[in-house]
Amino acid sequence: MERAFEQNQTLAYAISSIKDVYYMVEAEHRRAERAETGALTESAARAASVAAWGCVNTMEEIACAVPLDHTDVWMATKQRALHGDFEDDLLIAAALRGRVDYLVTNDELLLRHCPVAALSVDDMFALLGMRQE
Repeated sequence: MERAFEQNQTLAYAISSIKDVYYMVEAEHRRAERAETGALTESAARAASVAAWGCVNTMEEIACAVPLDHTDVWMATKQRALHGDFEDDLLIAAALRGRVDYLVTNDELLLRHCPVAALSVDDMFALLGMRQE
């Protein structure tokens, strides 16, 4: 993120993805707590929620949300023949709507079938001239 900012790159995300980030962050924190202690306390559950909300807030601060509406659903249906995953097709529609330069994903199928320039995280790090830590 820092390198992208240094190079005046604008970061964007499909608005539909923010709920997934929240869910994954919260679920991972809860899973880690259960693995470490064998249980999930109410305070640990609250902490997981706070961490997830923090990620949502950070996304809103550092990146532009690309909205989705019924026209994007239409666009997603047009991607179906090339790439049949509806959620990914909505990402493609958002990338097209947002006129992004690169869609960054580690989804191998999406990398192969995306009609916009798609890079893996490692390839984006290379493009930005840095190593992944």
